[in-house]
Amino acid sequence: MKLADMQGAFMAALLDEEAPPPAQWNDREQAGLAIYRNNYRSSLLDALTETYPRTLRWVGQEPFHAAGAHHLISCPPNGWSLDDAGRGFAETLTGLFPGDPEVAELAWIEWAMACAFTAADCAPFTAQDFAAATAGFNDGQWNDLRLRMAPGLALREVAHDLPPLWNALAADEPSLAQAVLRPLPAPHYCTVWREGWRSTFILVDEDEGLALHHLATGGSYGEACALLLERMDETAALAKAGTMLGNWLALGLITGIATI
Repeated sequence: MKLADMQGAFMAALLDEEAPPPAQWNDREQAGLAIYRNNYRSSLLDALTETYPRTLRWVGQEPFHAAGAHHLISCPPNGWSLDDAGRGFAETLTGLFPGDPEVAELAWIEWAMACAFTAADCAPFTAQDFAAATAGFNDGQWNDLRLRMAPGLALREVAHDLPPLWNALAADEPSLAQAVLRPLPAPHYCTVWREGWRSTFILVDEDEGLALHHLATGGSYGEACALLLERMDETAALAKAGTMLGNWLALGLITGIATI
């Protein structure tokens, strides 16, 4: 057996108890594999608990470990770091907790914040920087304006008021967490980014979330304004666009601009 084939068989057996070990292995080596498999899975579960402490507190240890084991078997990590075990866990939880969508929302925030924390450093664009860079822009340049967003910025539509739940779980107060969980009257977008040396998040309304998502994925400022115009009258859309832009600059979400 070639080395690559043996390595492939080993990884398959490591991730799936039903998969046969490498053909040449004897009983002693197969017994060692079972021990190593348990240690490997325990390490991955430990990594999940470190990445998702609030999700663990919310659902409880036994359901969390069951969900974690399911995730690790169905979506084994393929990166070099144990931290990679948490990739896609929120999507797994969406399927495992269909009646409790806040579970996946909470897990998504924890993963997005972990990713934002390790994102590349980049100085935010200040309001003064923006004013200087756009001084003298004509209408066409404003329409074509692209915003460079902070590395690690992530957005997701959510249906629950997550900040109170987040804070209650940080204080490890399950009864308070149950009391503060409530659905939002309308969809919002959770926005995650790194502020200095810490990751943080806010909820923004659906209009702002759609516009920010469009710009964060390469869309133009003019296109984002057009999205707003589809949802409100011109006066309100122009006011909303200006207010949002000022807020994003104040929060440090913008790191530069570009035009086509």
